[in-house]
Amino acid sequence: MTVTEKTTKRKSKDRDGVYRRRGYWHFDYKDPQTGQWRSKTTGKTNYNDGKEFKREFLESLKGQYNPSNDRLKITEAADAYIEHRLVAAAAGTVRLEKERLRALKKLLAQIAGADLRLKDIDIRLVRTYQQKRIAEGVGPRTVNMEGQLLRSILKHHEQWKLDGKYEPLPEPTSEAGRSLSPEEEVKLIDVAKSRPKWFVAYHATVLENETGLRGVEVRNLQLKRIDIMAREIRLQKSKTKGGVRTIPLSPDALESAKELLIRAQQLGACQPDHYLIPALVSSDSEGKNVASVGIRRYDPTKPTKGWRTAWRKLTEEAGLRGLRGHDLRHNWVTAHAEIGTPQSVLEAQAGHLSKRMSDLYKHISEKAARKASDELSRVKTEQRAEARAKLQEQAKTEIDAGLIDAVIGQPVLVH
Repeated sequence: MTVTEKTTKRKSKDRDGVYRRRGYWHFDYKDPQTGQWRSKTTGKTNYNDGKEFKREFLESLKGQYNPSNDRLKITEAADAYIEHRLVAAAAGTVRLEKERLRALKKLLAQIAGADLRLKDIDIRLVRTYQQKRIAEGVGPRTVNMEGQLLRSILKHHEQWKLDGKYEPLPEPTSEAGRSLSPEEEVKLIDVAKSRPKWFVAYHATVLENETGLRGVEVRNLQLKRIDIMAREIRLQKSKTKGGVRTIPLSPDALESAKELLIRAQQLGACQPDHYLIPALVSSDSEGKNVASVGIRRYDPTKPTKGWRTAWRKLTEEAGLRGLRGHDLRHNWVTAHAEIGTPQSVLEAQAGHLSKRMSDLYKHISEKAARKASDELSRVKTEQRAEARAKLQEQAKTEIDAGLIDAVIGQPVLVH
């Protein structure tokens, strides 16, 4: 064998195990699932890039990576993931993931085409996705939740290989919430009540503002959870374990609960498991679009998706643009803090307070305590002043009485 032949042989497959085929570097690896040897293209024309791709690929085999799934289309993989989540996660969680998935599929198709396969999802694609979503005006938190969904889909199919590379976008520190002045609160309630089409939004607003219920808890209220006679709501399912609780209803909250119950019954809600605010169905039994034929049908076995449009319009009309439904919960917490409600009592009713809200509650409570202390000091000062005045008056009376007695006890001189 000549020197030229030896050199050519070494270059076609060197000691790093990569070899060129049709202009791209390839390598062989042992499939951990089947034990068989397979050939893998790096998709790289540069030798060093090819070696790096091989190193990362072999490293990924030690984790949750299954090469047999790498040719799945992202759309197929996502649908399979959702099918699994239908039995593995709560209905509300699946609904949120479906919403995020719509945006994820749409933009990935624009970036990489409708036939994007799992093997082609790399860190550059993920970063491009992040940049384009931010450019669309979407917040970092939303982009990160969509990124987490993509990660979950890839992990479900054993295709995640971006540990150490993927970085969520930095999220701005969120505020604990916004509280309302008495004037703003009155304006919000009055505006919400002013239009019949805002009926649900109005009564939901009252419930959130008067009880500290989360919006998702109001949406998922079932008839069996509401006890009108006992004037309370008994939650058995919530965002957190601490959310299982019994909530007393104020007079206003009780009235809103009654109004929503009447409406629910009119829409066919009659079973304990039916929802207080039934979902508006988008199509009839024949598949016709409800809106197109002027029919409004409700399904009491499903909860409403919300009242976002009505809320946005009524808050704008009330001069409170940007107010979130969750701010009503914060407003409720703040009001309790200002009147000195013990935190243990509040947390039992609220179900759970985030550290940020707990810290704010503590701060407001301390202010309320100082205010109460100052008020007590003022009252005691006035009481002591009154007591001193009474004692001085009493002492003066006693002195005057003594003088009179002394004068009366003197002999009368007759001239």
